[in-house]
Amino acid sequence: MYSLHDFKYPSDWIEPPASDKCIYTCYKEAVDFKLFEEDEKTLEYYYGTISSTIYLYPLCNYEQLLVASRYLTVCFVVDDFLESKLTNPDDSRVLIKKLENILMDGEFQDSNNISNIERYVLFFRETSKQFVGEKIEFFNQFLKYMIDWINSINPFNRADNLNNYDSYNFFKKVNSGTYVSLSVSMLLYPNSKVDPKIWINPRFDRFATNGGYQMATMNDCASYAKEVRNNNHLTNPLHFLQKEVGSFDNAYKMILKFNDEIMKQICEDERILIEECPVDQRDDLKVLTRSMKLIMGGNYLWSLQCSRYVDINSPFIEQRSNDPNVIGYEKIVDKILSQK
Repeated sequence: MYSLHDFKYPSDWIEPPASDKCIYTCYKEAVDFKLFEEDEKTLEYYYGTISSTIYLYPLCNYEQLLVASRYLTVCFVVDDFLESKLTNPDDSRVLIKKLENILMDGEFQDSNNISNIERYVLFFRETSKQFVGEKIEFFNQFLKYMIDWINSINPFNRADNLNNYDSYNFFKKVNSGTYVSLSVSMLLYPNSKVDPKIWINPRFDRFATNGGYQMATMNDCASYAKEVRNNNHLTNPLHFLQKEVGSFDNAYKMILKFNDEIMKQICEDERILIEECPVDQRDDLKVLTRSMKLIMGGNYLWSLQCSRYVDINSPFIEQRSNDPNVIGYEKIVDKILSQK
Protein backbone atom coordinates (compact mmCIF):
# COMPACT_ATOMS: atom_id res chain seq x y z
CA MET A 1 0.00 0.00 0.00
CA TYR A 2 1.26 3.48 -0.93
CA SER A 3 0.49 6.92 0.46
CA LEU A 4 0.31 10.38 -1.12
CA HIS A 5 1.89 11.65 2.09
CA ASP A 6 5.16 10.59 0.46
CA PHE A 7 4.98 13.95 -1.32
CA LYS A 8 6.63 16.49 0.98
CA TYR A 9 5.86 20.22 0.90
CA PRO A 10 7.52 23.15 2.70
CA SER A 11 5.30 24.68 5.39
CA ASP A 12 4.79 27.97 3.51
CA TRP A 13 3.20 26.07 0.60
CA ILE A 14 0.28 24.99 2.80
CA GLU A 15 -2.62 27.02 4.17
CA PRO A 16 -6.05 25.98 5.49
CA PRO A 17 -8.76 26.20 2.82
CA ALA A 18 -10.83 29.35 2.41
CA SER A 19 -14.57 29.57 3.08
CA ASP A 20 -16.67 27.37 0.77
CA LYS A 21 -19.51 29.90 0.35
CA CYS A 22 -18.35 30.62 -3.23
CA ILE A 23 -18.91 26.99 -4.25
CA TYR A 24 -22.64 27.09 -3.54
CA THR A 25 -23.01 30.43 -5.33
CA CYS A 26 -21.26 29.08 -8.42
CA TYR A 27 -23.18 25.81 -8.29
CA LYS A 28 -26.41 27.82 -8.50
CA GLU A 29 -24.98 29.71 -11.49
CA ALA A 30 -24.03 26.43 -13.20
CA VAL A 31 -27.56 25.11 -12.63
CA ASP A 32 -29.03 28.34 -14.02
CA PHE A 33 -26.91 27.84 -17.16
CA LYS A 34 -28.24 24.25 -17.31
CA LEU A 35 -24.82 22.64 -16.98
CA PHE A 36 -26.43 20.39 -14.35
CA GLU A 37 -29.80 19.45 -13.01
CA GLU A 38 -30.15 20.69 -9.45
CA ASP A 39 -30.05 17.63 -7.22
CA GLU A 40 -28.01 16.05 -4.46
CA LYS A 41 -25.77 14.02 -6.76
CA THR A 42 -24.78 16.87 -9.07
CA LEU A 43 -24.05 19.03 -6.02
CA GLU A 44 -21.86 16.22 -4.70
CA TYR A 45 -19.99 16.07 -8.00
CA TYR A 46 -19.67 19.85 -8.21
CA TYR A 47 -18.53 20.29 -4.63
CA GLY A 48 -16.05 17.43 -5.02
CA THR A 49 -14.38 19.17 -7.95
CA ILE A 50 -14.83 22.90 -7.37
CA SER A 51 -13.83 22.60 -3.72
CA SER A 52 -10.35 22.68 -5.26
CA THR A 53 -10.83 26.47 -5.49
CA ILE A 54 -10.68 27.03 -1.76
CA TYR A 55 -7.49 24.94 -1.54
CA LEU A 56 -5.69 26.45 -4.56
CA TYR A 57 -6.55 30.05 -3.59
CA PRO A 58 -6.80 29.84 0.22
CA LEU A 59 -5.97 33.50 1.00
CA CYS A 60 -8.56 35.00 -1.35
CA ASN A 61 -11.77 36.77 -0.37
CA TYR A 62 -15.28 35.86 -1.53
CA GLU A 63 -15.25 38.00 -4.69
CA GLN A 64 -11.87 36.65 -5.77
CA LEU A 65 -13.02 33.10 -5.06
CA LEU A 66 -16.06 33.58 -7.30
CA VAL A 67 -13.73 34.35 -10.23
CA ALA A 68 -11.53 31.37 -9.41
CA SER A 69 -14.51 29.01 -8.95
CA ARG A 70 -15.96 29.98 -12.33
CA TYR A 71 -12.56 29.40 -13.90
CA LEU A 72 -12.30 25.91 -12.39
CA THR A 73 -15.90 25.16 -13.36
CA VAL A 74 -14.93 25.80 -16.99
CA CYS A 75 -11.78 23.68 -16.60
CA PHE A 76 -13.46 20.65 -15.05
CA VAL A 77 -16.58 20.67 -17.22
CA VAL A 78 -14.61 21.12 -20.47
CA ASP A 79 -11.94 18.58 -19.50
CA ASP A 80 -14.48 15.97 -18.38
CA PHE A 81 -16.56 16.61 -21.50
CA LEU A 82 -13.59 16.06 -23.81
CA GLU A 83 -12.44 12.96 -21.91
CA SER A 84 -15.89 11.38 -21.95
CA LYS A 85 -16.36 8.25 -24.02
CA LEU A 86 -19.56 9.80 -25.36
CA THR A 87 -17.63 12.58 -27.10
CA ASN A 88 -16.16 11.74 -30.52
CA PRO A 89 -13.04 13.47 -31.93
CA ASP A 90 -14.99 15.62 -34.38
CA ASP A 91 -17.28 16.97 -31.65
CA SER A 92 -14.23 17.67 -29.48
CA ARG A 93 -12.49 19.69 -32.19
CA VAL A 94 -15.64 21.70 -32.91
CA LEU A 95 -16.16 22.53 -29.23
CA ILE A 96 -12.54 23.58 -28.76
CA LYS A 97 -12.72 25.99 -31.70
CA LYS A 98 -16.00 27.43 -30.41
CA LEU A 99 -14.53 28.00 -26.95
CA GLU A 100 -11.37 29.53 -28.38
CA ASN A 101 -13.54 31.95 -30.36
CA ILE A 102 -15.51 32.91 -27.24
CA LEU A 103 -12.36 33.52 -25.20
CA MET A 104 -10.62 35.42 -27.98
CA ASP A 105 -13.47 37.54 -29.35
CA GLY A 106 -16.14 37.47 -26.66
CA GLU A 107 -18.82 36.16 -29.02
CA PHE A 108 -20.33 32.87 -30.21
CA GLN A 109 -18.97 31.30 -33.37
CA ASP A 110 -22.35 29.91 -34.43
CA SER A 111 -25.27 31.89 -33.01
CA ASN A 112 -27.71 29.28 -34.32
CA ASN A 113 -26.12 26.41 -32.41
CA ILE A 114 -25.07 27.44 -28.90
CA SER A 115 -24.46 24.87 -26.16
CA ASN A 116 -24.88 25.49 -22.45
CA ILE A 117 -21.14 25.15 -21.99
CA GLU A 118 -20.54 27.95 -24.50
CA ARG A 119 -23.00 30.23 -22.73
CA TYR A 120 -21.29 29.62 -19.41
CA VAL A 121 -17.80 30.24 -20.85
CA LEU A 122 -18.94 33.60 -22.26
CA PHE A 123 -20.42 34.50 -18.88
CA PHE A 124 -17.14 33.58 -17.20
CA ARG A 125 -15.11 35.61 -19.70
CA GLU A 126 -17.19 38.74 -19.28
CA THR A 127 -17.34 38.64 -15.47
CA SER A 128 -13.57 38.05 -15.29
CA LYS A 129 -12.89 40.97 -17.63
CA GLN A 130 -15.11 43.18 -15.50
CA PHE A 131 -13.28 42.09 -12.33
CA VAL A 132 -9.83 42.98 -13.63
CA GLY A 133 -10.91 46.45 -14.77
CA GLU A 134 -8.25 48.51 -16.51
CA LYS A 135 -5.51 45.87 -16.17
CA ILE A 136 -6.31 44.49 -19.60
CA GLU A 137 -2.78 43.08 -19.93
CA PHE A 138 -3.52 40.76 -16.99
CA PHE A 139 -6.72 39.66 -18.70
CA ASN A 140 -4.97 39.06 -22.04
CA GLN A 141 -2.24 37.07 -20.28
CA PHE A 142 -4.91 34.85 -18.76
CA LEU A 143 -6.73 34.39 -22.11
CA LYS A 144 -3.48 33.33 -23.81
CA TYR A 145 -2.82 30.57 -21.26
CA MET A 146 -6.48 29.50 -21.11
CA ILE A 147 -6.59 29.05 -24.89
CA ASP A 148 -3.26 27.19 -24.82
CA TRP A 149 -4.63 24.83 -22.17
CA ILE A 150 -7.90 24.11 -24.00
CA ASN A 151 -5.99 23.33 -27.18
CA SER A 152 -3.68 20.95 -25.29
CA ILE A 153 -6.44 18.63 -24.07
CA ASN A 154 -7.10 16.60 -27.21
CA PRO A 155 -3.43 16.12 -28.23
CA PHE A 156 -2.55 14.91 -24.75
CA ASN A 157 -5.58 12.61 -24.46
CA ARG A 158 -4.63 11.00 -27.78
CA ALA A 159 -0.91 10.65 -27.04
CA ASP A 160 -1.36 6.99 -26.21
CA ASN A 161 2.19 6.02 -27.23
CA LEU A 162 4.03 7.97 -24.52
CA ASN A 163 6.94 5.90 -23.28
CA ASN A 164 9.32 8.36 -21.63
CA TYR A 165 9.24 11.15 -19.08
CA ASP A 166 10.66 13.77 -21.45
CA SER A 167 7.74 13.48 -23.88
CA TYR A 168 5.28 13.47 -20.99
CA ASN A 169 6.75 16.64 -19.47
CA PHE A 170 6.70 18.38 -22.85
CA PHE A 171 2.93 17.89 -22.98
CA LYS A 172 2.38 18.65 -19.30
CA LYS A 173 4.10 22.04 -19.41
CA VAL A 174 0.82 23.36 -20.85
CA ASN A 175 -1.65 20.56 -20.13
CA SER A 176 -1.18 20.59 -16.34
CA GLY A 177 -3.03 23.90 -16.23
CA THR A 178 -0.50 25.49 -13.88
CA TYR A 179 0.29 28.40 -16.18
CA VAL A 180 -3.35 29.33 -16.51
CA SER A 181 -4.01 28.80 -12.78
CA LEU A 182 -1.08 31.09 -11.98
CA SER A 183 -2.31 33.69 -14.49
CA VAL A 184 -5.64 33.59 -12.62
CA SER A 185 -3.69 34.78 -9.58
CA MET A 186 -2.75 37.87 -11.62
CA LEU A 187 -6.46 38.40 -12.37
CA LEU A 188 -7.34 38.15 -8.69
CA TYR A 189 -4.91 40.92 -7.73
CA PRO A 190 -5.50 43.57 -10.42
CA ASN A 191 -3.72 46.24 -8.32
CA SER A 192 -0.47 44.29 -8.42
CA LYS A 193 2.59 46.29 -9.49
CA VAL A 194 4.26 43.25 -11.05
CA ASP A 195 5.30 43.98 -14.63
CA PRO A 196 3.47 41.49 -16.93
CA LYS A 197 6.76 41.11 -18.83
CA ILE A 198 7.83 38.86 -15.93
CA TRP A 199 6.18 36.06 -17.94
CA ILE A 200 8.90 36.26 -20.61
CA ASN A 201 11.70 36.15 -18.04
CA PRO A 202 13.35 32.72 -18.61
CA ARG A 203 13.79 32.13 -14.89
CA PHE A 204 10.14 32.87 -14.18
CA ASP A 205 9.22 30.62 -17.09
CA ARG A 206 11.24 27.78 -15.55
CA PHE A 207 9.69 28.55 -12.16
CA ALA A 208 6.18 28.20 -13.66
CA THR A 209 7.15 25.22 -15.83
CA ASN A 210 8.49 23.31 -12.83
CA GLY A 211 5.28 24.18 -11.02
CA GLY A 212 3.43 22.53 -13.89
CA TYR A 213 5.60 19.44 -13.64
CA GLN A 214 5.04 19.21 -9.89
CA MET A 215 1.28 19.67 -10.14
CA ALA A 216 1.06 17.11 -12.94
CA THR A 217 3.12 14.62 -10.94
CA MET A 218 0.83 14.92 -7.96
CA ASN A 219 -2.36 14.85 -10.04
CA ASP A 220 -1.36 11.77 -11.98
CA CYS A 221 -0.68 9.81 -8.82
CA ALA A 222 -3.95 10.98 -7.24
CA SER A 223 -6.03 10.24 -10.37
CA TYR A 224 -4.30 6.98 -11.38
CA ALA A 225 -7.06 4.61 -10.25
CA LYS A 226 -9.80 6.79 -11.77
CA GLU A 227 -7.93 6.82 -15.08
CA VAL A 228 -7.42 3.05 -15.04
CA ARG A 229 -11.14 2.61 -14.32
CA ASN A 230 -12.00 4.68 -17.39
CA ASN A 231 -9.16 3.39 -19.59
CA ASN A 232 -7.56 6.87 -19.74
CA HIS A 233 -4.33 5.82 -18.05
CA LEU A 234 -2.01 5.31 -21.03
CA THR A 235 -0.51 8.79 -20.63
CA ASN A 236 -0.07 8.43 -16.87
CA PRO A 237 3.62 8.02 -15.85
CA LEU A 238 2.68 5.46 -13.21
CA HIS A 239 1.62 3.32 -16.18
CA PHE A 240 4.18 3.97 -18.91
CA LEU A 241 7.22 4.24 -16.61
CA GLN A 242 6.65 0.66 -15.49
CA LYS A 243 7.81 -0.43 -18.94
CA GLU A 244 11.06 1.46 -18.38
CA VAL A 245 11.82 0.65 -14.75
CA GLY A 246 10.08 -2.70 -14.35
CA SER A 247 7.46 -2.22 -11.63
CA PHE A 248 4.90 0.14 -10.12
CA ASP A 249 7.11 0.51 -7.05
CA ASN A 250 10.11 1.63 -9.10
CA ALA A 251 7.97 3.98 -11.19
CA TYR A 252 6.58 5.64 -8.06
CA LYS A 253 10.06 6.04 -6.57
CA MET A 254 11.25 7.63 -9.81
CA ILE A 255 8.34 10.10 -9.72
CA LEU A 256 9.04 11.03 -6.09
CA LYS A 257 12.74 11.62 -6.87
CA PHE A 258 11.82 13.87 -9.81
CA ASN A 259 9.34 15.73 -7.63
CA ASP A 260 11.96 16.45 -4.95
CA GLU A 261 14.41 17.75 -7.56
CA ILE A 262 11.99 20.19 -9.18
CA MET A 263 10.72 21.48 -5.84
CA LYS A 264 14.27 22.43 -4.89
CA GLN A 265 14.65 24.21 -8.24
CA ILE A 266 11.37 26.08 -7.68
CA CYS A 267 12.59 27.40 -4.32
CA GLU A 268 15.94 28.49 -5.73
CA ASP A 269 14.42 30.22 -8.76
CA GLU A 270 11.96 32.05 -6.53
CA ARG A 271 14.79 33.31 -4.33
CA ILE A 272 16.72 34.70 -7.31
CA LEU A 273 13.62 36.21 -8.95
CA ILE A 274 12.77 38.16 -5.81
CA GLU A 275 16.38 39.19 -5.29
CA GLU A 276 16.61 40.57 -8.85
CA CYS A 277 13.17 42.21 -8.85
CA PRO A 278 12.85 46.02 -8.71
CA VAL A 279 12.21 47.08 -5.12
CA ASP A 280 8.82 48.67 -5.89
CA GLN A 281 7.53 45.36 -7.34
CA ARG A 282 9.12 43.00 -4.85
CA ASP A 283 6.25 42.60 -2.38
CA ASP A 284 3.73 41.95 -5.17
CA LEU A 285 6.09 39.47 -6.84
CA LYS A 286 6.28 37.62 -3.53
CA VAL A 287 2.48 37.41 -3.58
CA LEU A 288 2.57 35.99 -7.12
CA THR A 289 5.31 33.41 -6.49
CA ARG A 290 3.70 32.32 -3.25
CA SER A 291 0.41 32.00 -5.13
CA MET A 292 1.98 29.29 -7.25
CA LYS A 293 3.35 27.49 -4.20
CA LEU A 294 -0.10 27.65 -2.60
CA ILE A 295 -1.65 26.30 -5.82
CA MET A 296 0.67 23.29 -5.61
CA GLY A 297 0.27 22.80 -1.87
CA GLY A 298 -3.48 23.30 -2.13
CA ASN A 299 -3.71 20.80 -4.95
CA TYR A 300 -1.98 18.28 -2.68
CA LEU A 301 -4.34 18.92 0.26
CA TRP A 302 -7.40 18.76 -1.99
CA SER A 303 -6.24 15.52 -3.64
CA LEU A 304 -5.98 13.85 -0.23
CA GLN A 305 -9.69 14.26 0.47
CA CYS A 306 -11.66 14.86 -2.74
CA SER A 307 -14.30 12.35 -3.82
CA ARG A 308 -13.33 12.74 -7.50
CA TYR A 309 -10.39 10.35 -7.06
CA VAL A 310 -12.02 7.80 -4.76
CA ASP A 311 -11.58 4.21 -5.95
CA ILE A 312 -11.49 0.99 -3.95
CA ASN A 313 -8.66 -0.24 -6.20
CA SER A 314 -6.42 2.78 -5.76
CA PRO A 315 -2.83 1.96 -4.81
CA PHE A 316 -2.94 4.99 -2.48
CA ILE A 317 -4.57 4.46 0.87
CA GLU A 318 -6.08 7.96 0.99
CA GLN A 319 -8.28 7.21 -2.02
CA ARG A 320 -9.62 3.81 -1.10
CA SER A 321 -13.34 3.70 -0.43
CA ASN A 322 -16.27 1.44 -1.22
CA ASP A 323 -18.83 3.99 -0.06
CA PRO A 324 -21.89 3.45 -2.32
CA ASN A 325 -22.87 7.10 -1.86
CA VAL A 326 -19.77 8.34 -3.69
CA ILE A 327 -20.81 8.98 -7.28
CA GLY A 328 -18.44 8.45 -10.19
CA TYR A 329 -17.76 11.76 -11.91
CA GLU A 330 -18.20 10.21 -15.36
CA LYS A 331 -21.89 9.49 -14.65
CA ILE A 332 -22.52 13.20 -14.18
CA VAL A 333 -20.55 13.98 -17.34
CA ASP A 334 -22.94 11.76 -19.27
CA LYS A 335 -25.77 13.95 -17.95
CA ILE A 336 -24.01 17.09 -19.13
CA LEU A 337 -23.56 15.57 -22.59
CA SER A 338 -27.22 14.68 -22.81
CA GLN A 339 -28.14 18.32 -22.12
CA LYS A 340 -25.59 20.02 -24.39
